[in-house]
Amino acid sequence: MHEYSFEQWIQFALRRRVIMAEVAVAILAAVAVATFVWPPSYKSTADILIQDNRAQLLVSPALENNTPNQPAVVTNAVTEEDLNSERELISSDYLVQEALEGLPAPKPGASGELVAVAEQIMDLPSRIYGLIHGAAPESPRAVWAHRIERHFSSYVIKRSNVIEISYTSHDPKWSHDFLSRLIDKYQEFHSNISHDPQAERFFQAQAEILRNRLRAAEDQLRGYQMQTGIANPQAQKQALITRIAGLENELAKNAADLAAAKERATVVQAELKTTPMRVGKEVKVVQNMALQALKPQVLQLEAQRAELLTRYQPDSERMKEIDARIAAAEKILNHENHTEVQEQSTDINPIWEKLDTDLQQANAQAAALEASEAALNAQIAKAQQQEKVLLDASVEDERLQRMVDAEKQAYMSYLRRGEEARAAGALNRSRILNVSVAEPPSQPVSPSYPIVPLNLALGVLLAIGCALGVAYVEELLDPRIYSASGIATVTGLKTIAQLRELNQE
Repeated sequence: MHEYSFEQWIQFALRRRVIMAEVAVAILAAVAVATFVWPPSYKSTADILIQDNRAQLLVSPALENNTPNQPAVVTNAVTEEDLNSERELISSDYLVQEALEGLPAPKPGASGELVAVAEQIMDLPSRIYGLIHGAAPESPRAVWAHRIERHFSSYVIKRSNVIEISYTSHDPKWSHDFLSRLIDKYQEFHSNISHDPQAERFFQAQAEILRNRLRAAEDQLRGYQMQTGIANPQAQKQALITRIAGLENELAKNAADLAAAKERATVVQAELKTTPMRVGKEVKVVQNMALQALKPQVLQLEAQRAELLTRYQPDSERMKEIDARIAAAEKILNHENHTEVQEQSTDINPIWEKLDTDLQQANAQAAALEASEAALNAQIAKAQQQEKVLLDASVEDERLQRMVDAEKQAYMSYLRRGEEARAAGALNRSRILNVSVAEPPSQPVSPSYPIVPLNLALGVLLAIGCALGVAYVEELLDPRIYSASGIATVTGLKTIAQLRELNQE
């Protein structure tokens, strides 16, 4: 494509100045006429704040602790889905038709009638399509609502919980009235869908059923605890474990003491065997009492021998017997005559006595410790049996406790829902909703469209652009050559000289 120099563009503008001026004036005139003839449009806006500030009242005493885990008033963050749902709801065809019911149509001016005719012409293809396919014709109010929706807009303001709605029409008062009625219908509709009278009765009936079930579960748990004597399995189990541990410690100490007592008894018994029971106290030398008794017998035997000699012969048996007895007695006397008898007195050995006492004490202590060991073993066995019974019973107790907790949670949940439904009904009847009008519909004073300076400025730019385009097209379609560059483009020859046309008078 050939590139034009600045001088060539100047020459091009001078050559096509007439057509450029005609096109520019025509377009600018058309824009100006359309701007001043087009009826003014007035835009009424309103802002709706979406928030979850409706108190979900929890009036049950167990639910009024106001703790971080269980607050008295529950609030939820407004999500993007909530905002989009509310935006779709307020711009729904149903609410628009409800707002139009009973609202007089705006009074169209001459320009407004032209706009209405233009809209009917635009709707003509849709009507023809519906007639071809046998679609049921829409009611006049539905057709009117569809036309209204074309000029109605709603959007969520970024990073906020605010929905801005607006409507544009040629009647500023009617725009304001329409938005006001639409917001009223929206709040009325919102209060109706936010509360279902059947919900409150349903939750109350379910709460009553669950309360009876909770009471039955509590009675069953209470009866089982009274039957088994288990009120707090964990505490009782810990007490038994502590008691068994104490008994085992005491048994270990008792076993150590018993072993010590037995060892002491063994040592004392060994020492007692090597210790004499009695010890000498004093020694005395006395005359032999047997010798003193034997002498009279010898004298008596000699007297009998003398008497027997009177009657018997010396070699008779009787005499031999007496002689033998006398000889034996004399022999004894001769033998014992020089013997002295020693008398020695003895007494109990105090060391042996102390050892014997210690042995008896050690044996008594060992017997007592053995009895204590048997008693401790019996107590430990009994406590272990109680622990086993407690473990078996705690399983059933825990099951009943879980059943009570589950019934209580279900009851509290339905009780809370019932209170929320009741509170929601009261709030709806008081028109306290989670949607509020942050900014009521504005009463437009100046038209939002057309903007005369902006339209004229855009008209000037459009006129210049169209004039240049038409002139350029005409330049391309003109077969005449006006410059040396054109000659080079057509013939490929260089221009040697250029002659100017002289005007001759």
